[in-house]
Amino acid sequence: MKSYVFIFMIIAGLVFSNNFYAQGWEQVSSGTTFRIFDIHFPEGQSEIGYAACMDGAYDDPGQLLKTEDTGETWTQILPVSGSMDGLECVFFTSVDTGFIGGWNDYFAMTTDGGDSWTDLTLSTSGKVFRDIEFWDSENGVALCRTPATWDAFVYVTDDGGTTWTEATGESHGFACLTYSDANTLFAVGAPNQSISRSTDGGNTWSLNHTGNPTFFLLGVDFEGDYGVAVGQFADTYITTDQGENWTYTSQSTGDNFEGIYVFNSDSTIFGGMNEVMYKTVDGGSNWTVEYDGSGSNYFYTIFFTDKGWGFAGASGGIILRRQASLLADFYADSTATCVETSITYHDNSIGATSWEWTFEGGTPPSSTDQNPVVTYDSPGSYDVELTVYDGDVSDTETKSDYMNIYEALDQPDMPDGPASVCTGQEYNYDTPEVPEALGYEWELSPDDAGILTPDENTASLVVADDWTGEFTLRVRATNICGGGDWSDDLEGTVYEGPVAYNLQGGGSYCLGEDGVEITLDNSDTGIEYELYLNSEATGIIVEGTGSEISFGLVTEEGYYTCIGSNDNCELNMSEQIQVEILYPPTEPAAAEVPDVICQESSSDYTSQGADDADSYVWELTPEDAGSIVATGLEATVEWNAEFSGTAYVSLYGINDCGEGDPSEALEVSVGAPNPVVEGEGLVCDWSEEIYAVEDHAGSSYTWEVTGGTITMGQGTYTVTVEWEGEGSGTIMVSEETADGCEGESEQFGVTIDDCTRIGDNEHDDNLSISPNPATHQVSIMSGSVIEQISIFDQTGQLVKRVDANRAKISVDIRELRKGIYFIKVKTSDRITARRLMVR
Repeated sequence: MKSYVFIFMIIAGLVFSNNFYAQGWEQVSSGTTFRIFDIHFPEGQSEIGYAACMDGAYDDPGQLLKTEDTGETWTQILPVSGSMDGLECVFFTSVDTGFIGGWNDYFAMTTDGGDSWTDLTLSTSGKVFRDIEFWDSENGVALCRTPATWDAFVYVTDDGGTTWTEATGESHGFACLTYSDANTLFAVGAPNQSISRSTDGGNTWSLNHTGNPTFFLLGVDFEGDYGVAVGQFADTYITTDQGENWTYTSQSTGDNFEGIYVFNSDSTIFGGMNEVMYKTVDGGSNWTVEYDGSGSNYFYTIFFTDKGWGFAGASGGIILRRQASLLADFYADSTATCVETSITYHDNSIGATSWEWTFEGGTPPSSTDQNPVVTYDSPGSYDVELTVYDGDVSDTETKSDYMNIYEALDQPDMPDGPASVCTGQEYNYDTPEVPEALGYEWELSPDDAGILTPDENTASLVVADDWTGEFTLRVRATNICGGGDWSDDLEGTVYEGPVAYNLQGGGSYCLGEDGVEITLDNSDTGIEYELYLNSEATGIIVEGTGSEISFGLVTEEGYYTCIGSNDNCELNMSEQIQVEILYPPTEPAAAEVPDVICQESSSDYTSQGADDADSYVWELTPEDAGSIVATGLEATVEWNAEFSGTAYVSLYGINDCGEGDPSEALEVSVGAPNPVVEGEGLVCDWSEEIYAVEDHAGSSYTWEVTGGTITMGQGTYTVTVEWEGEGSGTIMVSEETADGCEGESEQFGVTIDDCTRIGDNEHDDNLSISPNPATHQVSIMSGSVIEQISIFDQTGQLVKRVDANRAKISVDIRELRKGIYFIKVKTSDRITARRLMVR
């Protein structure tokens, strides 16, 4: 149990027994001088335990100690380096999972026995954690309070510490707390020697009892309904009815008591100032000195393991240990033997006066002898249990599957593996496992046949290089009872096999060449050597000659291996040879911008390159345009100041297999731009037509039109023009490059025909449109070659256009709504318009 530290330099006379003595307690080395505030061992064992420490009494550096030998030695596991906040409490729900708490809101959890820790933020206002208790692996409480006052806070978990909830109700400056049962907890503290109680697992608290208004209670412990609370100046409170009533006694020693441990309703140990512990064995009626260290150190905690080992922690780094007064333990002559073999069990208990043994599967099945002799009739693994007594209490030790009994083993099956083997090669053999076997013995005869390496019920055989003939292989199982019968012999024969030589050659060759040669650096007569490609036989077989052999030139890509074989054996030759075809480079990506040059003396070009190219050659045509200097995929053209016109930039890749195809040439306009207008020269009145020039990145375009109006695209390389009434018109454009270079096109003349007011039989007597009216499709036939069909609605808006180059064409009109339309038919020598009804 834990509580806040109070040092009062008030020492009064003792009224306890004057028999000061140390009863079974020994001081062990803790390896620290820090105050030992709390000690805890996970339940069910006594070997592994932890101690929470702090250098002083108020916000000093802390340490966490760990023992793995029942407190014989302690090792500091925190901090790993540097310093950490002071620790005042520790509790482990298992040997792996535990919690520690201390100053400055420090609260942490481990799930690996203290190797690593995860901080859990339960409080953020500078509190000190005073106590941690768990009822089982899931349900626990943690107590903290403000350092300078007695404002206390309790946090509750029901999921093993993953989440915590703050409790409500009476706080009364808790110093420590403990469980009475799964639902009932008690906490003691100040003021008024207050005792508080929770009956819902720690979630809500209420004041249960108060005492002296000026003194504090510092420790409390319960065993069932029986509880003891201790505090300043040896004040003690005892309850036998789970806190319904408390009886006060004063020991008048003047000591402050804090560390306390309740065994049962008769026995309790507590301690505090002056390195003294006291004990009662009659429910508190009388107290005797349990331990007197004759010093000034202070006992903060007393703890007993499930196996009865006692530990007390004090200031000055003192840890006391008391050996269990009654401890059951035993050992046997051997824990593995055969059926019908006598085994002597030896009592190794502490403090025992009588013994009760239970032997699962044994004869006799039980005994009261101190060191009984037992036999077993059947194989298996058996539990052994010993309960010892000292006249008052008992202790039990159970060792599961402690005794392992074996019987004579079955004969193994004959080894499974190849009977025909070849010199110098390795083979594997096995036999099914034999029940109750602990090992296996393998035997090869004769020894000269090779090297046998056993591994339980399997074995590998490396056949000798220089031996041929008959051999046998057998195996038997073994256990504590010895070896069983040998298996039947596997009878085999060793044949002379090929020797492994090195495959060599191969490599890469260019597409169109004859391939590359593959050879074997040596060979033996009487052996056939076959070449394999990607593990598939090629059918290329060469007889051994006693020297190097060649498989000729090979052209297929892949990985080549070789197998040598005779009538009985085959062997993979050493090495694997790769053959790869190299290809000329692919066509590179075209050179990229700029494609219009005005007044620059030089310009830079790049390309995305080509597959398989090792280097690149750039070309500029015509030669008098300038000179080109390239490095890899970048090139610079130094332009001839006297050149004006169109130049072309291209490149091609090179590798060991030659030159690749050249890229598409980048057309570069050098000097002032020279836009050329393209579009319809013969149009219908009030129709819309599209006109365009070549698009140059970064250029802007200014269009001028007579006889019509630009409806879309001014400023871009393409515009839409709505022409006016019958007559003529013109269109031209000025282009300004990104570098400020200007040029303009020639005027493009346009003839505007009065298409939409022409009668059905005018202009072209050879033109026919049928059916008319039409619903889905209309056919147009002319005596001349039809170049283009345009359909306009009654507003003159173009709704469909079809290009053609033949005398007859069918036009799908299903997307047109019902109504009157005009068809403009452009032939090689005229434009003719007719009305069309769509229904």
